[in-house]
Amino acid sequence: MKLRTAALVLAVSVAAGSLAYKSTVPSNDSYEGAELPFEWNNANVYFVITDRYANGNPNNDDSYGRPYKDDSGYTAGTFHGGDFAGLTSKLDYIRSLGVSAIWVSSPVEQSHGWVGGGPMGLYQYYAYHGYYALDFTSIDANLGTVDEFRTFVNEAHKRGIRVLIDVVMNHSGYATLKDMCDFNFGRTKDNFDPCAKFIPDAAAGQSYHDKPIDASENESWNRWWGKDWIRFDGYGQTCGADDSIDGCLAYLPDFKNSNINEPKVSIPVFLQEKWSKADKAHDIPAALQYRKGEMSVAEFEAHWLASWVEEFGIDGFRCDTVKYVTKENWNLLKELSVKALEKWRVANKGKDPAADWTDPFYMTGEVWGFTNDPDDKNEYASKGGFDSLIDFYFNPDGVNLNTCILPDKDDWVRYAKMYGKEEGKVALGNLTYISSHDTSLCRKKNMENAAIMFGLMPGAIQMFYGDETSRENDKGGGIDLEQGMRSDMNFPSDIINADKWAANIQKLSQDYSSNKVLSVWQKVGQFRLRNPAVGAGAQFVIGDNSFCRIYKDSSKKIDNRVVIHLGDSDKINVSKCFADGTVLQDGYSAKEYRVINGSVEIKSDTVALLEVKR
Repeated sequence: MKLRTAALVLAVSVAAGSLAYKSTVPSNDSYEGAELPFEWNNANVYFVITDRYANGNPNNDDSYGRPYKDDSGYTAGTFHGGDFAGLTSKLDYIRSLGVSAIWVSSPVEQSHGWVGGGPMGLYQYYAYHGYYALDFTSIDANLGTVDEFRTFVNEAHKRGIRVLIDVVMNHSGYATLKDMCDFNFGRTKDNFDPCAKFIPDAAAGQSYHDKPIDASENESWNRWWGKDWIRFDGYGQTCGADDSIDGCLAYLPDFKNSNINEPKVSIPVFLQEKWSKADKAHDIPAALQYRKGEMSVAEFEAHWLASWVEEFGIDGFRCDTVKYVTKENWNLLKELSVKALEKWRVANKGKDPAADWTDPFYMTGEVWGFTNDPDDKNEYASKGGFDSLIDFYFNPDGVNLNTCILPDKDDWVRYAKMYGKEEGKVALGNLTYISSHDTSLCRKKNMENAAIMFGLMPGAIQMFYGDETSRENDKGGGIDLEQGMRSDMNFPSDIINADKWAANIQKLSQDYSSNKVLSVWQKVGQFRLRNPAVGAGAQFVIGDNSFCRIYKDSSKKIDNRVVIHLGDSDKINVSKCFADGTVLQDGYSAKEYRVINGSVEIKSDTVALLEVKR
């Protein structure tokens, strides 16, 4: 579907006697807009690969001996220095986008070493993305410390931002030479010293895919996860590229977690030895109780991950490779996490504003190629505990083809029918994106219209860091398009003003970036943030290119109404949503208008964002 260039008018109302938002007085412990009405079905989720965002503490850059440039001089697959201290320093900027939740790449400790990167194995590929877990009970030192992560979560909460972390239960990380050196497991080819540097012999046709690890069956691998924990060649079980719950995905060692009740397993040898020495800076206190005893693999994983919720007040999970783990397993994780969040909220009253929040623990996930299932026919909600799944519809294709689809008004109508509710919510929500770390960056000629049409989509939406600044695919330094999708964040030149951009968003911001495209993302995002009807509300056609969205929640005293008009118009009938005499403010131009005889008279060349003057 082609994007239609059109003027757009939006208007919002609060029904008499109802509260659309709760007023907040800024202080040292709270931020303007921190208590705006929040609904997951209206969420604007900002996905960040932490390592590629902002470096706030250079002292952690070489953790575990990981280099910025690999042994061949490439940076496509290395850690770049981004961390939670850096992410915390950018929270005002993120808040200025109207973001209501941040999804961060997995913070758990990752494989220390590398595998061959790219189809040709040209570079060393480290786990900067967070999908090669080593220790679920420890934070990865490259990303920061327990205290730095706690500060990040707390500061996000002060700004009304929920925090989601990426979780992976399907597989562990690959075996790497560095891990074999650090934890004394496995064997190599020709007695190669795993602590030595391996440089492939290009003249002999070698690449980094030819690392000298002998993964054939041998008792030396018993010191790693062990045959009771994972499927792996070293345990006499072929681990290839399977597409099933009980097979290996992309040769990744597959956790034996299909049955949540049995068999019981003990802690792997390498973890027993690792945990014999305390690391207070990185060990997760709430997880320490689960570093002993016997449970099923599924139970250990679920308890380890739920410990992050209990310790930090994590608000939700984005779950990776969902279809390769049983729904029963995911549901166990959800149940434990719900209890953990309740426990955290009780323990943190007066310490973190999120302790007073009442929205439930949230779980979304990746089922590759999934689009829509609002009635939960596939039972991911009823049996898996999921609140939503990621929607691939607008960008389903492979690496950097830039074949994304920008939503148009027909998509608004279609999605509103599926996900819009005047009251209540759908059985299984969605999380729509146009750019992804696994498909492509959506970079069209008119990114202002992308901000409008995507930013105002019915249902929840997910931005990928840099959508708002048109971050480019840097091709991984020229050698890999897939790694290029995760390029370093390109912050605007005037980011020093981020605190001003984030100020007064509960009423109407007075400052935006001088970058025109970014300013549109900010205005649209902040408008969505103030008004749950944008994503969660029922939609009604009220005229030519005019729509009214209404959302109510009597338990929260919310009666929120949004009128959206596409196309040029001098006069818009808004009588379904607004009473005569209502004064509206334009969130785009700061102009004011009054409703007369059920209509508003307005002139707008591009976009007008109208809402009740606050």
